[in-house]
Order: sequence, then structure tokens, then C-alpha cells
Amino acid sequence: MSSKDIPSLLARQTLLDRELVRPAAAQPVRRLLPWLDVVVLGGTAIIDRGREAVLPVVDELRARFGDRKMLILTGAGIRARHAMGVGLDLGLPTGALSELAATEAEQNGHLIAALLAEDGVSYVPHGTVARQLAAHLVAGPAVVSNGYPPYGTSEFPPAVGRLPQHRTDAGAVLLADAFGARRLVFVKDGAGPGGRVPASTTGLPVDDLARELLGTAKHVREFRIVDGLSRGALTDALADKDTGTLVHA
Repeated sequence: MSSKDIPSLLARQTLLDRELVRPAAAQPVRRLLPWLDVVVLGGTAIIDRGREAVLPVVDELRARFGDRKMLILTGAGIRARHAMGVGLDLGLPTGALSELAATEAEQNGHLIAALLAEDGVSYVPHGTVARQLAAHLVAGPAVVSNGYPPYGTSEFPPAVGRLPQHRTDAGAVLLADAFGARRLVFVKDGAGPGGRVPASTTGLPVDDLARELLGTAKHVREFRIVDGLSRGALTDALADKDTGTLVHA
């Protein structure tokens, strides 16, 4: 069998040569799922509060299943903080701490998926989200997964301390941008200052890294933060109404 060469300047050169890579990198990036809505449910902010906070949010999600396809991401709550506290005391490295927190975020995801099971919604792990999300969304209105990025034991060591810097909020921005999602909504227990604010704004109820990632994202150049304890706020956000705080790059 004869071999074929693919004509490309990148074939025999280093990818560290920025002048060589720049023409290829300048090509437009495809939106894989331009109709996707990504909704992030805070672990401590919403899920840890129990039925009074969770069930109304679930009802609002269910009410929009007719005209939306959603990836619902869950965060880790107070149990993850306890686990990481024990891990720090035992001297565990950053990657191991990230795995511990992601496990608790996954448990929250199973909880939300169970509440939406009658609507054809199920929990899927990171690998399935990466490879089969589109197929699952053809079969049902939404998919639930956890928001932690799948770095696991390969989590970047922080400049100070050992706590993983990529948590649910940052993972949600990375996932939404990778799929070219239509919108990204964080459901917290507060909406921040309200209105439209730049990503440089501090004191918002999201991780700082989530704000910083907007500066390099290819598709997701803004996200909205809504107060999940205020009935109707999530519904308005999914309808593109001016609610909560809109954070833009």
C-alpha cells in the first residue's frame, strides 16, 4: 500500500513556531451545538438548600424543555469542602483533591437527573458528554452532568496552596465554549449587582477563573448569573430577558 503525504506546513515543523501556526489558527472555529443552552446549578448555593430551593428550579427547567435543548451541570457542595479539608490535612496533591470534589458534584448530578427522569433526562459522565452529547439530546430534552472539568489527577497546580483552581464555574465556561453553546446561565443564591458588567468586575458570585476565561473563549463571550431562589429568574434568563447580571468579555 502506497503512503500519502498530506500537504501541510505543520506536518514536519514544531507547533511552537507561532508564525507557522497562526494561519491555521486564524480559521473560523465551528460551533458544534449552536442551539445548546448550558445551565449550571450551584452545589452550595442551590442543591445544598434542599427541596425548597431545588424543586422550583427543577420545575422551571422542565417548563422550558419544549423549546430548549439543555446541558445541566451541577456543582459540588458542602460535602466537597469537608472532603477537601480532610484531603489537605492528609497532604493530598491538587489532582487528588480535584477528584474528590468532582465526585461530590457527580452525586448532585445524579440527584437532579433523578428528579427529571420522567422527562427522559439522565445523568451522563464526562466521557459521554464529550463523545455522545448530541445523540443523548436527540433522545431527550436535556442531559445532566457535573461541572468539574475532566482534568482529574492532571489538574493544574495553583500558584499558591493546593486547592484546584478549575472548579464547576470554570468547567462550565470551558464546556459551553467547546460546544459553541447559545447561552450559559449560572443559577446561584444571588444574582450579583445586576445589569451588564465587564468580566473584570470583582465580587461576583462565580469563581474568578470563570470570568478570566471569557477573555480567551472563542464562542462564549458572556454569561448570565441569576438568583435561583427568586422564582421565574431562570425562566426569564432562558428567554433572553434582562434579568440577573450579564457578565461580558
